[in-house]
Amino acid sequence: MIKEDIENNLKTSLDVIFLEVINESNMHNVPDGAESHFKITIVSDIFEDMRPVQRHQKIYEILKVEMKKIHAIAIHPYTTNEWKDISGEDLKSPNCLGGENAE
Repeated sequence: MIKEDIENNLKTSLDVIFLEVINESNMHNVPDGAESHFKITIVSDIFEDMRPVQRHQKIYEILKVEMKKIHAIAIHPYTTNEWKDISGEDLKSPNCLGGENAE
C-alpha cells in the first residue's frame, strides 16, 4: 500500500512529531481503491531554517520511489512552533499530574 510506504519512509527518515497522510484519490476521477492522490501534513523541527521549497524538496527526495507511482501530492510541512500557531495544538505531552509517585 502506497499510503503505508509514505508513512513509513517519512517516519524513518525524519524526526517526525506529527504525521497525517490522507489518500484523497476518492475525490478524483479514478477507480475505486486507487492510491493516486495524497495529502501529507507533517511536523518536524528538521524544517527549521528551511525555506518552503527546501522542505518540499526534502519530502520529494525521501518519497522518490512513491512519487513514481502517484499522480498528485499536497505537502504541508511545519515546524513545531508553526504547527502550534496554525492549529493551536501543543504537540508535547503534558506532565503527569498523578500516579503512584504523586505527592
